[in-house]
Amino acid sequence: MPMDIHFARLNQLAFGYWHAQTLFTLTQAGVFDRLQDEALDAAEIARACGLDADAGTALFDAGVALGLLRKGDTGRYENSELSRALLLSEQAGSLANWVRVMGRWVAPWTTVGEALRAGHAVDPQSPKIVGDAAYLEEFILGMHEYAARSSDAVAAAIDLGAARRLVDVGGGGGSYSIALCRRYPQLESVVLDLEPVLAITRRIVESAGLAQRVHTQRCDYRASAFGDGVDAVLLSNVLHQESREVGLDMLRRAFAALRPAGRVIVHGHFLDENRTSPVFATLHNLSARTLWEGGHSYTAAEMSALLEEAGFPDPRVTAVAASATKVIAGTRPAS
Repeated sequence: MPMDIHFARLNQLAFGYWHAQTLFTLTQAGVFDRLQDEALDAAEIARACGLDADAGTALFDAGVALGLLRKGDTGRYENSELSRALLLSEQAGSLANWVRVMGRWVAPWTTVGEALRAGHAVDPQSPKIVGDAAYLEEFILGMHEYAARSSDAVAAAIDLGAARRLVDVGGGGGSYSIALCRRYPQLESVVLDLEPVLAITRRIVESAGLAQRVHTQRCDYRASAFGDGVDAVLLSNVLHQESREVGLDMLRRAFAALRPAGRVIVHGHFLDENRTSPVFATLHNLSARTLWEGGHSYTAAEMSALLEEAGFPDPRVTAVAASATKVIAGTRPAS
């Protein structure tokens, strides 16, 4: 008798973390990087990566089953096409740092039930990221790796016209500042973030060849002013990490920083109005509530209402092509 379709779906959901943990463990142990230049047997990989040989073999075989590794007739392991394309730390287009961050988030995700009972995150990640240099490095590089895959599409959804001065609030690695400056040759951007973050930002911007146009400025976006007389303020993937009250205050400071007719641009994942789709956005909402103090997701209508409360009438919502994200833009009145 064929397996019941509902049981198959339940299996997929219940065992999903087994797949993820195999990916995270292989990445965190450095297995893919160790296999970058040569195929190795299980004992050689285990020795190089600090794993027990017998237990390591079980891990490597699971990696083969998931398409992350390949195993030749001689029993030696090598990277699969997927791993060569996306999981080598120094490879262009790598997502290795992003995967390491997802692996770090397994522990706080186990507290989701407790967080939902308490009504707030019980293991918030912001203090840990800022207080751990290795975590911060992985976080900023990982978010840049992920964002860079859609940053050009996001930039194409943002109309900056003849704008010359952009402020990128909590801009992290500067992914969207880089994409926007490439799209708009007259534009200069200032990434506002904490100083330990900006040290990483400057490396990324320098590598992109845009150090003359993408600048950095120390800022605590929960308290600091965002400048004065600027043409545009970008808030990408930051407001879901904050309470509604903090988000409204940030939008009001964006309003104060803009010249008349200047624009605020909010970018991120938004729930549909029924709040039960898209699937990723519903899970992103749980993630925000689990990882960030005060975090939660918005519908596009809720974010538009917040923009209006901050002084931006008639915000415009634009879907980002080939992405599950949206851009919501508001204009400061000219008078």
